[in-house]
Amino acid sequence: MTKKTSAPKIKHMDTGVFGANSAKLDKIGVSRFDLSDPYHLALTLTWPQFFASLLVVYLLINSIFALLYFIAPGTILNLQPGSLLDAFFFSVETLATVGYGNMAPVALYSHIASTVEIFVSMMLTATMTGLVFVRFSKPKAKLLFASQAAVSRSSDGEPQLMIRVGNGRLNTLHDATARLSTLSSSTAPNGQYFRTLIDLELQRSSLPYFPLTWTVIHKITEDSPLAALRDATVQELAESGLRITVSLTARDPSLGAQIYASHAYSAADIALDMRYADAITANEDDHSVADMRKISNLEPDN
Repeated sequence: MTKKTSAPKIKHMDTGVFGANSAKLDKIGVSRFDLSDPYHLALTLTWPQFFASLLVVYLLINSIFALLYFIAPGTILNLQPGSLLDAFFFSVETLATVGYGNMAPVALYSHIASTVEIFVSMMLTATMTGLVFVRFSKPKAKLLFASQAAVSRSSDGEPQLMIRVGNGRLNTLHDATARLSTLSSSTAPNGQYFRTLIDLELQRSSLPYFPLTWTVIHKITEDSPLAALRDATVQELAESGLRITVSLTARDPSLGAQIYASHAYSAADIALDMRYADAITANEDDHSVADMRKISNLEPDN
């Protein structure tokens, strides 16, 4: 007679350092704005931060050259002596290589300064053009994740974890691959604390054709790392500290590039005994219509 082992209890998960969207990620010893890597910094800034930084650099360069023109009176034709504003506007015209003709360098000093400024202008224009192009050319996934994961019963009565993902573009995505992970923490007999990233086996991990929606499913068997969810109550789930991350990659043929997106779910984002409501309907001519506004809609699992 064999002894039946009960499902292991859910171990406390480390929620402070795991997750792609809602979790806080803190690191000590690294800087958010690393000036030694300006290219990466320029690409990771938000658009408002990027344009604000560009404006600061533009004003700084013009201010420096304006001071160079200001400290040498008489070297710029028609520049009013003692007018820092005129010197600034002359710098702007020189940096933009506009040359309105009202003010012009008339001495060797001003010719050298304006030559250096024009060279800086060429470098700045080339650099900023490249950065703006790279930022615009970065592919955006536009994958829509349900706000909550759901635990329901399959046709054979087994519990399953489901996460619905929607294709937010009008065109079809190809070669989509999903990965579901959870983070487990444990303490060794010697007292050492371990964090282990565990991949959850999916009923289907790839989809060659992804036009509308995809429900990623993990069967919660007795051998699953989430086995405690088989009989867990809402309170037990909330106290577990469970955290799950789903990541998805696909190829967007309209962009000709690989796209990637991920989403994290805490214990509070997992609905027990619920399933996703239908978001796809078919009309009389067998034309499927997906309502992405219903991507997160849940209904009781009867």
